Amino acid sequence: MSEENTVSPVPGAGNAAGAYLDGLQDTEAELAEQEELRRGRLTPKDRRQITVLAAMDAAVFLFIMIYLMAKGTDAFSRIRENAAFDPAEAYYNVAEAFPETEPKLRAAEFPAGIREEFKALYSENKDVAGWLRIPGTGIDGPFVQAQDNDYYLRRNFYGEKDNRTRLFFADYRNVFGAGGELSKVTIIYGHHLSADTRIFAEIEDYLDLEYYKTHPTVELDTLYGHTVWKVFGCFICSVDADKDSGATFYYWNPYITDEQTVPFCSEVLTRSWFVNPGVDIAVTDKLLCLSTCTYRIKNDEDNRCVLMARLVRPGEDENVDVSAAYANTNRRMPHAWYVQEGLQDPYVQMPVFSAG
Repeated sequence: MSEENTVSPVPGAGNAAGAYLDGLQDTEAELAEQEELRRGRLTPKDRRQITVLAAMDAAVFLFIMIYLMAKGTDAFSRIRENAAFDPAEAYYNVAEAFPETEPKLRAAEFPAGIREEFKALYSENKDVAGWLRIPGTGIDGPFVQAQDNDYYLRRNFYGEKDNRTRLFFADYRNVFGAGGELSKVTIIYGHHLSADTRIFAEIEDYLDLEYYKTHPTVELDTLYGHTVWKVFGCFICSVDADKDSGATFYYWNPYITDEQTVPFCSEVLTRSWFVNPGVDIAVTDKLLCLSTCTYRIKNDEDNRCVLMARLVRPGEDENVDVSAAYANTNRRMPHAWYVQEGLQDPYVQMPVFSAG
């Protein structure tokens, strides 16, 4: 092995070897730097303390998030009384929900008798069943119908998963026939609040008599025809029997008979926040039910605000006489409401309408 290719293990044994070994040894500055690093190195005890602190930070963060969510839910219950809330800024935005205005007409076949104005929507989604509108409000958009009442709870018009859905959807049991056939009770659901939109929040506005007087009709367009309905009641109802004296008013029933129409509507008027003698009810009338959540009873999400209307009869004037309408101060409320308000429930022993 040639001498120039070897390195002596003895320090200072030649200029090249000495320089090499000197380079491997730590200088005083490097030793000082290593000491600083050793001082900053985490011991097992240090790691345990950091883990405990991180867990405490996470717990505090979780508490703050739960608190803010609770405050947000509580805000829902007070939003009706918030004078600064401008509903015009939070209405259902049809243009945003359907940005493409040109009809695509992708559907290979359309149902016989479908109206021309629905073909574009039907091309996008064959579940479309019609269009719901309350003049002068933000309730103005299409409604769909699936094979159950769960599918569109968290889906948008295009069937995509969407927790901010703005969609109205009809009860899967309802009939919208090509010949204009409708169920005895047509039921349409909508979320109360959804992100930056109000969807069915204005249903709760009908608890105010003056609001009802200025919005007394509902328009419902199906794929096959146009209908107008006269509003006759708005009420709050629990869907949990245990929170309402052990009995639930089954208002979302499309199958009530003509014979049950009067007792059914009497139950509605007992609970309604207003009564209008100017809208009568006949046993053969078709009824419309618009249902949404309400947060007027704290810590209870099992309550609904429900708007009821009846179909304008053939040849009847579509205008509604509201001159005799009055507030129903003795309305029936869910039992949990009386508990919340510290009041005695005068209806606790009274029966509830039952279609059975």
